[in-house]
Amino acid sequence: MRRIWLTAAVAMLIAIAGYSYLDSLAFREAAAGAEQSRVLIEQANRVHRLLVTAEAGQRGYLLTGDPGYLADYQIAVPRIQAAVPLLAIMKAADEEDRARLPALITAKLAELQETIRTGQNGDSAEALAIVRTGRGKQTMQEIREALTRMLERENVRFREYSDSAQRHGFQTRVLAQLFALLLAGFIWFSGRRINRLANEQEELIAVLQATRARDAEGRAALATTLRSIGDAVIATDAQGRVDFMNPVAESLTGYSSAEAAGRPLPEVFRISNEDSQELSPDITAAVLRDGITVGLANHTVLSRKGGQSIPIDDSAAPILDDQGKITGVVLVFRDVTQRRAAQRSLEESASRYRLLFESNPQCMWVYEIGTLRFLAVNEAAIARYGYTGEEFLGMTLRDIRPQEDVALLEQDTRVPNRKLHTDGPWRHRSKSGAVFFVEITAHPLHFDGRSAKLVMATDITERLRLEENLRQSQKLEAVGQLAGGIAHDFNNLLTVIEGYAEMLGGELTPEDERRVPVKEILTAAQRAASLTRQLLAFSRRQILQPIRLSLNVNVQSTHRMLSRLLGEQIEIEAEPEAHLWDVFADPGQVDQIILNLAVNARDAMERGGTLTIRTANVSIESSVDAGLPEGEYVCLSVSDTGEGMDEETQSRIFEPFFTTKEVGRGTGLGLATVYGIVKQSGGHIRVASAVGKGSSFSIYLPRATGAVPVAAVTAVDAEPGGPEGEVILVVEDDANIRHMVASMLTHAGYQVLAPETPREAIDLCRDAALKIEMLLTDVVLPEIDGLEVAKQAVAARPRLGVLFMSGYTEHPVLRLPGFDHGAPFLHKPFTRAALLAKVSGVLNAL
Repeated sequence: MRRIWLTAAVAMLIAIAGYSYLDSLAFREAAAGAEQSRVLIEQANRVHRLLVTAEAGQRGYLLTGDPGYLADYQIAVPRIQAAVPLLAIMKAADEEDRARLPALITAKLAELQETIRTGQNGDSAEALAIVRTGRGKQTMQEIREALTRMLERENVRFREYSDSAQRHGFQTRVLAQLFALLLAGFIWFSGRRINRLANEQEELIAVLQATRARDAEGRAALATTLRSIGDAVIATDAQGRVDFMNPVAESLTGYSSAEAAGRPLPEVFRISNEDSQELSPDITAAVLRDGITVGLANHTVLSRKGGQSIPIDDSAAPILDDQGKITGVVLVFRDVTQRRAAQRSLEESASRYRLLFESNPQCMWVYEIGTLRFLAVNEAAIARYGYTGEEFLGMTLRDIRPQEDVALLEQDTRVPNRKLHTDGPWRHRSKSGAVFFVEITAHPLHFDGRSAKLVMATDITERLRLEENLRQSQKLEAVGQLAGGIAHDFNNLLTVIEGYAEMLGGELTPEDERRVPVKEILTAAQRAASLTRQLLAFSRRQILQPIRLSLNVNVQSTHRMLSRLLGEQIEIEAEPEAHLWDVFADPGQVDQIILNLAVNARDAMERGGTLTIRTANVSIESSVDAGLPEGEYVCLSVSDTGEGMDEETQSRIFEPFFTTKEVGRGTGLGLATVYGIVKQSGGHIRVASAVGKGSSFSIYLPRATGAVPVAAVTAVDAEPGGPEGEVILVVEDDANIRHMVASMLTHAGYQVLAPETPREAIDLCRDAALKIEMLLTDVVLPEIDGLEVAKQAVAARPRLGVLFMSGYTEHPVLRLPGFDHGAPFLHKPFTRAALLAKVSGVLNAL
């Protein structure tokens, strides 16, 4: 029995041992399977979390352009790549999904890398377009679904293995307790086996608990990271209520985490459009509904607790669990106040640049230093040069320079000046071919990444012309001042010489051999007087006695004289305007103009030709026409068919003493005299000439309007009467002239009073006992001028006749408003006949 029992016990022991061994093997297998399932589950969850982290970093970078978001992505990718081979070699309950996972994960990583690389290349829009295709989202969904199925099956298998291990362990303990007495010999061995299995079970449980602890630590580390980053982060639950805020978010919103917890996100995160001030819609709704990442619009502002507004930008993304279900929203944003201010400053600066450049009235452009190609031009340059903006951008600086100046341009730009500088003048050419002068101000700058220069071109053509005119005027003025300065003394000397020579000649008999020398003296004095008059006419310092007249009368009266003067080889044609307007001018000076121009034309037509004198009415409606002020003019033109003049000669023809004739054929004062008379008469003179095509001089005198002074009695039209013993008061500070005039008048039968000073002359006029019919006074006198002498004399004797004489026309008295330029005037030097004619004319007019 004992043997049976023993046999049975042994058999039972053997059976129990065998069963325990088999159960131990089953327990080990279950434990190993449970451990493998646990590792597979942990590895799958870890890959899923890393993929979510990598995708969040990608989305953050694509939406904000901030490379900081790539930090988590760059950490997650290597870990994912290291985990994929482990998944590939592990056995799983769902081998099909396990086999598909590496390919799906690799595809997802490739999609993330492609979008990030596209964004880093500067094409964020293309990268977002790749994201919007949904390819990555689809891949991620397939990964989630595969992981979900695999994890569900692994959980089932894990539970099966766990249940099996627990069941085998329980059975082993029961059998050990039932047969404890029988298996005493085997108790130590069985207990050891049981303890060993128990330890293994406890180790498995410890591993599971450690896994849960690591997960908790990861969540804590994530929370710490979110609190430490520089951007504001708000996380919500699945209902859009605030669940987490980092310190930056607390600072920007003005809410603490405790205050915001549980509140709907729009209450804490109140945003609106900066321009329209309209509230923006709740972004959590779109994220929770569609599971998409939403970027904030430009010009979005956050209203802090208390009312202050802060410009912000960034994005909101869904939070997904292991099954891909949306469990909340994470919102990342930042304060962009400084960036917005810098952007506005940049926009304002660009606007000011466009205004200063495009609206500048001066021609401006930007050109590339190396190629001289235009990079930008303003409207003023387009208008001045005649090219369109598109044409300019296809040209270089060489295209606006005359061909002969291109080499000088390239030499000047070969070594670029790196500082602001001004140079010129340079010749530029417009599209029409017109050449003009400019002054250049240039400054180096960088334009669209190229070395360039900003240029302002100032058209100085008119300034150069005015400067040249000023130089010419100054030269003419200098000669005029010289002529006026010597006129007084020189004319006084000539008056004495000419007067006494005439008186001496009159006293000599025709047979007297002294008549010839006296006549030569008189001729020389008259020639000197004529030269002085020409100088005064040129310098506009002669006394004019203008009247209202028709230029047709002057043309007709000089026609016969011109026929004798020019000779038979020259044909004279007159083309007068039928209804010519009157002008206000000195008729003698007009005749002088015609004679001087005719003589100049004669010298240009040595082999004969045609001289044409025209008169015409001209109305100038714009100062552009003929370069004259607006108004009505009478034009007197004298044209010839002679040799003509080149431009250099034309530029100097009005200079005194300039002549192209050989020595002895002219003084060079003819045209200078014409110029002076025209300018003193308020007119303008224009010249048109070409070599071999003749010349044409056009005189423009203003049309006479309104009342004009009546012409004074002159030596030509006066009717001299015989002297009747009239008393003439002579006022002259030069004793020689005073004695000569007194002698001429006395020999003519007049009574003469010749005091030495102007004061004595005035006292004589105030003496009622004296009979005085006429005052002959010099204009320029010491202490008191002739105008004042005449004024006081006429005040004492209202019927007193007055005759002025002077050889110095620059004196300020002659420019006073009170001086009557139509009054009787005798220009020094004068002849006895001219003196007596003027005196007789004044006396006859009383």
